[in-house]
Amino acid sequence: MKYITYSFIAISSLLGGCASWPEEGQGGWAEVYGQHQPKLEQGNLIFNDNINVITNEFEHLALKLELLQTQGIKQCMPAQLLKAQVYENRIRRLISAKMWEDAEHDLIIHYHGLNQLSHHFDTLKNVTDCAPVVVQDDPQKLDENYVDKIAKLLNSDNQFAFDEYQVTPKYMGRLAQASDLIKHMDGLTILLIGHTDKMGDKINNFELALQRADTVKHWLNVYGVPSHIITTLTQGSMQPYSDEITSASSRHSDRRVEAIVMGADELPKDQSSKVMALRNWTKVLSKSQE
Repeated sequence: MKYITYSFIAISSLLGGCASWPEEGQGGWAEVYGQHQPKLEQGNLIFNDNINVITNEFEHLALKLELLQTQGIKQCMPAQLLKAQVYENRIRRLISAKMWEDAEHDLIIHYHGLNQLSHHFDTLKNVTDCAPVVVQDDPQKLDENYVDKIAKLLNSDNQFAFDEYQVTPKYMGRLAQASDLIKHMDGLTILLIGHTDKMGDKINNFELALQRADTVKHWLNVYGVPSHIITTLTQGSMQPYSDEITSASSRHSDRRVEAIVMGADELPKDQSSKVMALRNWTKVLSKSQE
């Protein structure tokens, strides 16, 4: 009888706990993801920066996996590719369900897994002929998509603080993503043009702008982009977005490094296998500023 009583009390307590909501701060599924929830400001939903980082990084890794497929990874490592695709779909479902904590955790694992997969694929290609040339329906259009993506990453806003040539943490992330794609594409050539706002001395602005371009080149090199495909140039404060120097937002956008990215098909024939000389960039630069 004593055991029956104890069992009844235990079952009652368990059912009672399941039938009640935990106090705020005492657990529950909603609190697990509470820090990633959007907040309402002036009638608009403002999402936590962590959410933007998660979705942006997921899009980048999805593009990287797609690029590996165009290079023939399926012929060399079909099982590993399938595993990566399954993991990508898992993260996509987590993001769709707004399970940000789990998505963030799995994204870190997927990031390291893709880096390892990419390294093994490069090694395998160097010692075997497992990856034949993959014929795409429109290879030029496919390459243009990746070149455009790289250019958008390199030209993203919020690059430098006032009178600084060290990149911001946000832009550092963009450089890492761009480098990841650049390393998987052959024949790219990049021109980095440093700019400043109109504040300050013109000569100092030329020097600061060149330091900014050189800093971006440095970090691309650190992330594995070969130095010989990058050319740096300075325009100082000669090419501002706006002539209005009183606007803080305009000045902020003027503190930038402009990147022009060209694929092998766009290069002059005599420059297709080496870095394009600065004199040949002048036509490209003039065209981009028309």
